[in-house]
Amino acid sequence: MAYSSFVNVRTPDACVRFLEQYADKVLDFSSHYGSEKSVSYTAYNLTGKPSKYPDYGDFPQTFVMRTYGRWWDEAPSGTKKFMPQTYGKIDGRDFVDLFFEEPVYPWNVHIFETYNPGSVVRIWALSTVGSWHILWEGEPQIVGHTPRIFSPIEKAFNFMTKIIKLEFDQSHHDYYPEIDAVLLVGTRELLALSDGVDELSTGKSLMHKILNLKMNEIPQGDLSSNFSSFLQDDFPKILKDSEESFSTSRVHMADDAFRALPHETMLKIFGYLDLKSLCRCSQVSTHFHNASMDPFLYIEISFKPYWNCVTDKALKSLESRFHLIQKLDMSWCGNYMKISPDAFVEFIGNCGRNLTCLRLNCCKFVNNLCLKKTSEVCKNLRELSLRNCVGIDDKGFSHLASLSTLSHLDFYRSPIQLIPLVEILKASPHLKHLNLGSCDSITSMDEVAVALSLHNKELSSIDFWKGYSLTNFGLQALSECKMLEEVDFGWCFGIGMPGESLRNLASNCPHLQKIFLAAVRGVSDMDINAFLQNCPEIQQLDLLGAWEITPDICLQLLMHCKKLRLLDVSFCDKIENSHIDYWKKSFPHVSLKKSFHLRQHGQNC
Repeated sequence: MAYSSFVNVRTPDACVRFLEQYADKVLDFSSHYGSEKSVSYTAYNLTGKPSKYPDYGDFPQTFVMRTYGRWWDEAPSGTKKFMPQTYGKIDGRDFVDLFFEEPVYPWNVHIFETYNPGSVVRIWALSTVGSWHILWEGEPQIVGHTPRIFSPIEKAFNFMTKIIKLEFDQSHHDYYPEIDAVLLVGTRELLALSDGVDELSTGKSLMHKILNLKMNEIPQGDLSSNFSSFLQDDFPKILKDSEESFSTSRVHMADDAFRALPHETMLKIFGYLDLKSLCRCSQVSTHFHNASMDPFLYIEISFKPYWNCVTDKALKSLESRFHLIQKLDMSWCGNYMKISPDAFVEFIGNCGRNLTCLRLNCCKFVNNLCLKKTSEVCKNLRELSLRNCVGIDDKGFSHLASLSTLSHLDFYRSPIQLIPLVEILKASPHLKHLNLGSCDSITSMDEVAVALSLHNKELSSIDFWKGYSLTNFGLQALSECKMLEEVDFGWCFGIGMPGESLRNLASNCPHLQKIFLAAVRGVSDMDINAFLQNCPEIQQLDLLGAWEITPDICLQLLMHCKKLRLLDVSFCDKIENSHIDYWKKSFPHVSLKKSFHLRQHGQNC
């Protein structure tokens, strides 16, 4: 049970009793730095009271997301957004859903940030009747190296909740943000809503103030009674009539003006609108409706920004617009039974024949039937992303082996196993990008590497993050994929002392741009020198935890790798802070990373 307590706060009118609760469970999340075999750096560290705050720094006892900055976007495997006008200035890149033991009317949320704070961009609450409400949103902040309790809310809401969702945008951050705990503050009884709580209460409060003007603030005589009568009786009617007249004339004028434009011009204009605006345009007039329904406006669609309101009914209502759709992002959509597998199957059956890209990240409704239908209908599919789709088994994944056009596959934290994966690889000769990060159900990553070397000669990127069963044998096999531009062997403890296998990879794969070797402890200067000599395109190099790496080889990298932009030497015992300070001044074009932490009183650890 998570820690909870009551706090009494006295106001001029009453004594309010607030219930304070730390998160009891983690229901869902999009990514974390850790794995299922350990609690270090995982989302599960968000339960209970803070364990590190007010200390500041890099602690395994906190929640850390998988990425930071824009490095992953800029790598060869990086993907682009569909319909970018839909996202606006605030772009949620990761999320975590937290469960609290008792439902309350929310009043505040306290987020304990212990490293690189400022990545929270939205706070949501799921009401006990099943609807999502946004409590707060704002652009990411760069706060500096200091711990903080982020508490952006302090107002009453008129619904109860025990599920809070945090959205993050860490793309502006210099290194991994870390969070220690989350505290929900609320009441068991509904508080009187204060001014500015929401649009409805704001309107009511404003009208209440207008209708309750003190008589001594208005000139005396008949004017006061006439003015009060005017506000209550005549003014609302006049306002309503004028608004209707203006609205009607404005619509007719706009409609007449737009009727003079060719249909192609209308499509060009409407092409700058987001999905919600297009749906609104269809209600303006017949002319707007016809233009907004044109399927050429819906070639690439992202539902992700609307995850909170995409339901079975919404999918059905939009089918008539989507007959030509080629790229679809449904990431984060449909959870908590908002979308059923049957509704998705019907939707894909009616709209999926032209799909070349389908992203279903964190979609819990995806099951075997969904993949079966997708494989039957989407014969031109090139990109498929199933990150965190945990409702699929071997039978479901095996359907993907009927597709021969796949070039980009993302199975991060999915339960895919060795046999169906190898069958998919055999059927995908044009595969270029494969993400198997934290795929714990795969018993032998070496066999996967051998299959890649035999059947996927065009492979450009491979992510084996936390693939503990990968050894030097698999590393040696990968050297046959000579088109590789990106490899991630982070936390692949089976590699041990890579030696000749890593050097062969370097000599056989001269196009490598991104090389992540986090926690591959046995990496030596000789191994890195092989990349220095053979891979002139290196841009990103992660050597976190490479204990034997010396300052000399790092200096050689900085001097001779002209395209190098990222170098992470965190927890490299032989690299001192003085080296980092000197290199930052001498090579300002390279982003140098070295993790650290400070105690409450600012002492180095």
